[in-house]
Amino acid sequence: MTDHCLRLLRQHRRLAELAAFPFNFDLARAVDGHAEPVRLASGGSLEAVAGCDTGGTYFACADGSLLYADSEGSAGIIGSSVDEALEVVIGLPGWRDHLHLSPADGEAAILARVAETEEEIREYHGIDAERTELRAALDLPDRSPVELLGMLHSALLRTEPDFLLLNADEGCAYDLLDPHPRPPLWESVRHEVPGDPADQPLSTWTRLAAEQGMTELARVALIRRLDDIYLDQSLLLRPGSRKDLDLSPLLCLTGEFERLGDLSQAERARRLHSALR
Repeated sequence: MTDHCLRLLRQHRRLAELAAFPFNFDLARAVDGHAEPVRLASGGSLEAVAGCDTGGTYFACADGSLLYADSEGSAGIIGSSVDEALEVVIGLPGWRDHLHLSPADGEAAILARVAETEEEIREYHGIDAERTELRAALDLPDRSPVELLGMLHSALLRTEPDFLLLNADEGCAYDLLDPHPRPPLWESVRHEVPGDPADQPLSTWTRLAAEQGMTELARVALIRRLDDIYLDQSLLLRPGSRKDLDLSPLLCLTGEFERLGDLSQAERARRLHSALR
């Protein structure tokens, strides 16, 4: 899928050079692909369209959304289209330093942090004339940093469940690019389960989510839980570790993945169960 701005960048060398420097959206880096093979948990398509000098990759998704994956195992949607994402990348050249911010922080705090970041950038190279030229050539509006931060924040919150990025070889999930907490699964499903929802097993909520058509939401919760167990396995397998491990959660996860038809994740849970047993 190609957006208006992406087509212009591909057609005009000068614009592509400006996007690459100083805004670090480099079409040439897409040729080499990401540092490791990746895929969406949902099975949706990904097209690498650009990269950055820290090893991150920008992926266009089937619906047009732009997913950014860094080289350290984090990923997130940064725009509902390449055009929207470029508004953020050009308007907030230090956007990766602003991932902890949200509209709730208020205009003064946002403007102060953005100004500080841009002054740091200007110590090494210009951005103002370059931003004006690129915005004009791509016909992008001159939005305020506060509006752009709001757009970025809204896009990041769309990452899960439909755009969960996995290591294609190992099956483990990338972390969320931003640190803002997400609501627990039970808040997203209709239910009449009595008592404290936190006391219910995860399978209660993943089955309800799947029954209500929220398969990807259920899949994300199960993959995250399996990843948590994987993170602990190095401790569990050390010499002298306890031998009476409760492996029932892994058997439960295997069954839940099979219910969803996700046989690759079911096999991953089964392999870990065998290793720990």
